[in-house]
Amino acid sequence: MVYAREVDGKVLTLIVSGKLWRNSMVMMDEESGSLWSHVNGRCLEGSYEGRELAHLPSVQTTWADWRRAHPATRVLKKSEEILSSRYERYFADQDRAGMFRTIWLQDRMPAKALVHGLVDGPHAVAVRDEVLKPGDEITVDLAGNEVRVARAVDGGVRAFAGDGGELLVRTSFWFAWSTFYPNTAVVGK
Repeated sequence: MVYAREVDGKVLTLIVSGKLWRNSMVMMDEESGSLWSHVNGRCLEGSYEGRELAHLPSVQTTWADWRRAHPATRVLKKSEEILSSRYERYFADQDRAGMFRTIWLQDRMPAKALVHGLVDGPHAVAVRDEVLKPGDEITVDLAGNEVRVARAVDGGVRAFAGDGGELLVRTSFWFAWSTFYPNTAVVGK
């Protein structure tokens, strides 16, 4: 998820706090020391408690898909070659998936399955990433309303209400999504 960093006219510097909440990273702003959920952008503790950062549209995609859709993209090249990632073993090990309450949710889908989630009050639906190929569109039920979920050529997933208004889509691993929204409906087990 990507968020605007401005709250009450102040631009916040968000860093990793080293804490987890519901199996997900917690951010901290350096200005006030407030703690923020990276899943929903809500301030959990501190001066801004209860406030929510504005969500910015973003796309999680492969470089090949992005380049195909946006061939004029320019890339900032680092001066040093990146040889590895400290998260390589984590992503390779399908059993490493959060710390709390994940076992009972894995019967619905693998813990590290990537999902695109939609929320309407207490209702939530998670669309498994593999369900949508570039150019595909499906209809899902969210709180009794039909919602169109589509994947663009660049890999981005967007959702639209019946009136055509765009809805917020949050992309997450299943184990994190399901701890925030344990009663979520699932599309594409």
